[in-house]
This record gives sequence, structure tokens and C-alpha cells, in this order.
Amino acid sequence: MSNARDMLADVLGKIDAAAESDRPIPEPTAPIGHRRLCIGMSVYDDFDGAYFTMQSIRLHHPEVADQISILVLDNHPEGLQSQALRDACNNTDNVRYLPFTGFRSTAVRDLLFREADADIVCCLDSHVLLAPGALQALIDYFDAHPDSIDLVQGPLLAEDLKQCVGTHFDPEWGTGMFGRWGLDERHDDPDVEAFEIQMQGLGLFACRREAWPGLNSRFRGFGGEEGYLHEKFRQAGGRVLCLNKLGWLHRFARPTGIPYAPNLNDRVRNYLLAWTEIGWNTQPIVDHFAQEYRDIDNIDELIEAAQEQAANPFGVFDAIFSLNLDRDTERRAAAEARYEQLGIGWRVERFAAIETPKNHHHGCALSWRQMIATARHRGYRSLLGLEDDAIYLDSTLEVLAAAVEELADIEWDVCFLGGVDQESGPPTAISAHLNAAGFVTCTHALAIHERAYARLLDVLPYGETDIAVWTAKHNGVDQAIGLMCRSGELNGVVVNPRVASQPALTRYDDGDKALADRYVI
Repeated sequence: MSNARDMLADVLGKIDAAAESDRPIPEPTAPIGHRRLCIGMSVYDDFDGAYFTMQSIRLHHPEVADQISILVLDNHPEGLQSQALRDACNNTDNVRYLPFTGFRSTAVRDLLFREADADIVCCLDSHVLLAPGALQALIDYFDAHPDSIDLVQGPLLAEDLKQCVGTHFDPEWGTGMFGRWGLDERHDDPDVEAFEIQMQGLGLFACRREAWPGLNSRFRGFGGEEGYLHEKFRQAGGRVLCLNKLGWLHRFARPTGIPYAPNLNDRVRNYLLAWTEIGWNTQPIVDHFAQEYRDIDNIDELIEAAQEQAANPFGVFDAIFSLNLDRDTERRAAAEARYEQLGIGWRVERFAAIETPKNHHHGCALSWRQMIATARHRGYRSLLGLEDDAIYLDSTLEVLAAAVEELADIEWDVCFLGGVDQESGPPTAISAHLNAAGFVTCTHALAIHERAYARLLDVLPYGETDIAVWTAKHNGVDQAIGLMCRSGELNGVVVNPRVASQPALTRYDDGDKALADRYVI
């Protein structure tokens, strides 16, 4: 019987996925313009929660109406609820709707701070209601502390609206989550100054936009930010504060179930990534999940897999974009299978390539420009662009692990994981696994550091109107980057041996013919 249920669930899942692939994604609505405070919500199939939160803000906080905007980031815009959500935003004053398909994660909240046009950003879960006067109290706090670099939170209210559930989290493990509710005795004094706390649940948090420290771009799925975000503020010189007047009520019950499936692998991996970033010992994470979920038969294997994913050498790059045309579904599937073999399928983000039928070099240049602009907008320190026909060396992970250690000791602008050296003579070695890049071409596997974003955006074409003139001068994006490396405008390096190639390049002596039989991934 259980097998029949599993088969039915699998069929229904495939039907739903097919329907989503054909469902149009709603267009974003227009930006609102600058406000003192932006209230940001990340939404995943929660129209009801988002709708009532938006309308409650408008109904119950009229005193700040002219100072605020609301930004709704839809993290599942392919879903059935998305058009209704977009319509509600479009029909409501000072609300902007923004679809985001790049990846699914609670950490997409980072984008709210990137997109907000406001001095202060207050991030809410899409099913949080605010106590009367809470938004005015928040604005008043930052008016009184205009240079604040603190994270400001508030007490969680009980559903009877008479009690306070918690002013903070104590730094202890609960069930699969770091942090347990704690109650400070000062919670019942509305006039008390904002007081320092260790951490708090992230149903509501706020800071000056300029003080936002960012979230790890490798997070996927649910969880891992509590404690980590608070420590990032402290390490940046700020504090974590509880402002009593910033009371909030959170809907926890989901009688019909949550619309996404929390994944234990995601959660363990997120904690490992988070604590590694802030310098905390990760052994308590392993100990907790091994003990708390000891009844799961494969819990040791799950933890080990999460550890391997978190330690994957591709993790040195803040983003991994896979460039793929919408119509090339077979190439997409083949590329995704290779990413799984490399252990990075969980974090590669497909990037829709721009199609230019008359000359594919045009689309390639425009697509690379768009990837770089996206990475800069999201605040990524580096990006790795992988074209969907790239193939990989059998020892890619071992070679790359050594190369990225050496990469950390030099100031690089672009790093070729593969390519063709157009210049004669032996390459100049920088280290055991890195060579200097002269006139190297091909962009099938190219990493770019944030130091090079502005220079490349200045060089690459803006749109199809100037692409013909641009191509006549530069030939292609790979030629342009290669010449910039040769001239010294970019500090380029090549991984040695080259771990990525393309099938065509394995046929040529000046390509990867010598390693052809080892490009098996």
C-alpha cells in the first residue's frame, strides 16, 4: 500500500512540475521610490499570510503610512498563488511585487536588503502581525540612533495577546534548531530602553540598510540563520537589541501543512556553512543532529553528505551560474547530471541565456554581462559561470581543492578552470596548480572576482543595439577577456591542469587533446 502511495505522490509531483514549467511567471511591479522604512517579506505559497500582513500594516499603522513601503519577494512565482499575490500587491499602495526563481531558501531574505530603497529595512515573515505602534517605535529608534550598526528585534507575543512568549533565544539546541525561547524580566516595561540580547527568532528583524552584513549565498532550503546572523552583527561591531515596543505575533499553525518540505540535509549543511563562516566550532552541530535524529536509519550518512557538500572546493565561489538556453532542455539535464557528480547540484543556479539566433557570440556576451551584473547587485564577492556543454576532469575536485588554497594567497581578477592558450611557449607557473593567464580564450568555466566586475561591465555590451559594433571590435566575450588578461588590465590565472573543457576542444592539440580521455564527468 505504501508503495502505491509513493508512486501516486511521484506521479502527482511530476504533473505539478510539468504544470509549473508551462505557467507564466508574473511580472514584477514598479519600484515604489525611496522611503524611510521598507518592510520586506519573502513569500513561498502563502498568499493568505502575506495578504493579511500587508493589509494589517495599512489598517493598523496609519501613522507611518507616508514613511513606509512594502516589498514582497515571491520565492515560488511558478506556483498557483503567485498571480493573486502579484495582483494584491499591484492593487495596494506602496507595495512592490518581485518574483525570484534563482533558488529556494529562507536566505533569499538577503535580497530584500539589496532591493529595498529605504534607510531602514524591517524583514518580516509573511504571516507576522505587528503590535500597534510597533513601526513608529522602530522609526523612532533609528531616528534617535542615526548611525546605528545594530540588529533590532522585538518580543514575540502570545496568541492571547496578553503574554510575551519570548524576548530572545537562549543559545541552546532545541529540536533540530539552535535557540530556545527565553524571557527577560524587562519585557513588561514598554518604556525601558532597548536592551541587549544574545539572539532571537527571525520572524522579525531590522537594521539600517547600510549596516546589513549579508547572508551566506550558499544557503539553500530552510534554516541555519539564527545565531549566525546575530554573531555577524557583533563581529561587525554592532549589538543585538530587543525593543519592547516592537511586539510581533507569529502564525505557527499550518492545519493544511506547510507548502514546502523542510529538508534535514539542507538544515545540517546550512548550519555547517554558517558556523564555519563566523568561526564557531561545528562539532556541536554534528553531535546534536546525530543524537536528536538517531532514530533515522541513515542519519550518519546524511550528516556525512552535508559535511562533504559544505566542504566542496567549488564552495569558494559565492555563486555558481549555469548558462543555458530555455529551449536546450537536453543540455540542461546533461549539465545537471554532471553537477551532481561534482557534488554541487544542490547549489548551482540555472541562468537563462540570451538567445541571438543570427550570431550566438552576441548572446554569449550579453549573457555574461547579465551574470556579472546580477552577481554585483547581490553583493557576491565572486561568481563562477559554467556553460552547459562544459565537461570535467576525473580529478576535478582534487585539483580544484589544491588550486583554491593557492588562489587565496594571490589577488586575482579572473580564474579559468579551462580554456585555450592562444600564445606560443610554455605557460608561466604561479604556483603548483595555477598558471598566469595570457591570451586565454573560452568561457565554458570562468570565475570572476568582484574586483573585476566594474571593468568587465564597462567593456561588455549593454544590449543588442550595439552588439554588432561591439563584436566587430572584440569578436566575442572570451576574446575580450583574454586580451584584457594579456594586456594586464585583468589579473588572470588558469587552473593547472585545466579541469574543465568542451567536447570540441578535446580534439585539438592546442585545446585539451592530451587530457581527452580524462574528461569523463
